[in-house]
Amino acid sequence: MPGDTTQSVWNEKKGSTAPSRKTGRRSWSLVSLYRKRSVWVHTILTIILGMVLWQVAAAHTSELVMVPLGAIWKAFLAAVKSGQLGNDFLASFQGFLIGLVLASAAGIVIGVVMATSKIVFDFVDPWVSAMYSTPLIALAPLFIVVFGIGLTAKVAVVITLAIFPVIINTAAGIRTTDRNLIECANSFGADRLQVFSKVLIPAAVPFIVTGLRLAVGRGLIGIVVAEFFGARAGLGHMVFNASQNFDTAGVWLGVFILAIIGMTLIKLMYRFERWIAPWRDFEVQ
Repeated sequence: MPGDTTQSVWNEKKGSTAPSRKTGRRSWSLVSLYRKRSVWVHTILTIILGMVLWQVAAAHTSELVMVPLGAIWKAFLAAVKSGQLGNDFLASFQGFLIGLVLASAAGIVIGVVMATSKIVFDFVDPWVSAMYSTPLIALAPLFIVVFGIGLTAKVAVVITLAIFPVIINTAAGIRTTDRNLIECANSFGADRLQVFSKVLIPAAVPFIVTGLRLAVGRGLIGIVVAEFFGARAGLGHMVFNASQNFDTAGVWLGVFILAIIGMTLIKLMYRFERWIAPWRDFEVQ
């Protein structure tokens, strides 16, 4: 009898604790999954929140300013079905990508030369500062006059707007390198080329990538402005035509597509920085 009582008490305790262990494991697995996929969870939640706020704002705003997301989706389907959206996307993305690549390459080279040569820096920095602060968008019509309506004018406008953030950030990254790192490299017998490739460039990577992110946004502005003033196809051309016809859904469709392009490219910049500078701490990202 005592043995049976003890066994029953043990069974009751065992049965009462088993569900809590299973629940605890399930809760821990959910927490672990959230930590691994927190970026995706946050992104999805902020998109849902933005969609809700958009719908609420559209319900209390004139249709000439904002329309429900359903109307934008219908405009998207119509543009895809007609094939016009694909043509406009390719026309804009081609000019934007070529201009961004050229501006990035030239900006990094110019920034490096400015940072490593005081004479070049003294001569070039005033011009870079002046042109960066000048509203160069106002010169877009002149590019159309010089290069005509086509790809060349778009590339020229994108380069003009995108190159200066890359120059400024590249030069700043190299010039602000910790002097202790340079002295440490010199103490180990590193020559100037080794100091440049092993110390200066790695230290400037965050600045360079920041300049590239800024260049993405300014390049998108450039491609839209270039297509506003003269283009036969492109997302900017689509937005301009939609605004002329009071097609609010078409205007927001073009804006959303441009925003998605910019967001995607900036995310790729984060991935590029992770790949090229794996020693940095990316916990915030």
